[in-house]
Amino acid sequence: MKIGILGGSFNPIHNGHLNLAIAARDEYSLDRVLIMPNSDTYYKKDAEISDADRMNMIQLSIRGQKKLYLSDIEVKRGGITYTIDTIRFLKENDAKNNNQNDYFFIVGGDSLHNLYYWREIDELFRNMTFLAAVRDDIDEEEMLRIREEYLKTYPYAKIDFLHTGMNPVSSSEIRKKITEGEDVQKLLPESVKKYIDIRKLYRA
Repeated sequence: MKIGILGGSFNPIHNGHLNLAIAARDEYSLDRVLIMPNSDTYYKKDAEISDADRMNMIQLSIRGQKKLYLSDIEVKRGGITYTIDTIRFLKENDAKNNNQNDYFFIVGGDSLHNLYYWREIDELFRNMTFLAAVRDDIDEEEMLRIREEYLKTYPYAKIDFLHTGMNPVSSSEIRKKITEGEDVQKLLPESVKKYIDIRKLYRA
């Protein structure tokens, strides 16, 4: 089975996140994409919000979307989230259940610059494929050059490109807009917008 992983704080999940997950599913014929909120507490510096609220919004946003699933692996683990720990957990679980899954970790194109600094990147390159999103504001030629540099050190690294449109807003910008009373209707799934309104999240 081909399994994609899209991680992040999802505080809140927005249309850009969903577009990325759907693009990965469709372009690489993934059998499922796991939307995986992390448990690192850095996001709480920006907004007081519970893990339950973040997961509820994810669940609402993927309702009706084929092959998209919420995964609470990292939230349940607690503490600072490292991708290597998640991949090891998944691989160990596969071994116990005699499953053979291929993992595709979805990242923004700008993250390619930083993979050298990821914990145990060598093992990550050996155990999964990175899908780096090419957007209108990212130079694909530069991304190709960066990939070639990685391959000089890690010839077994698997880095493919994912083509999607612009993602003009971040979760932090959405929180700010909500706090300031601006309209975010076009940036969020309708169900997530309603949830935020009902729960009065991100209000000043």
